[in-house]
Amino acid sequence: MKNIKALKRKQGGSPQIVGVAWYYPDQWDRLLDIASDRETLEDHHEDWLRSAENAMFEFKRIGLSPKKVYVDIEKLIEWCISENRPVDSSARAVFVSKLLIEASKK
Repeated sequence: MKNIKALKRKQGGSPQIVGVAWYYPDQWDRLLDIASDRETLEDHHEDWLRSAENAMFEFKRIGLSPKKVYVDIEKLIEWCISENRPVDSSARAVFVSKLLIEASKK
């Protein structure tokens, strides 16, 4: 979410859809336990939620169309294992993109 300003609305088209990982409060501690980049995550779900809501606002402000993508941490872990990836921000972003694409096909 730190590179929001790097994203721009496509000229002449509809707003670009951006997937935003949305974590369940009861799974936050599990994410903190398994994330290889734990130091980059907020200590509490409430703090993360404020940050995520701010990111949603910023995406809209610059002309993008943010979509909440609910992430089940156990499914994220399974996917990371199958892809031989650490559970880090890059893997989470790819996983969210995958879920967003799958949802758009339904």
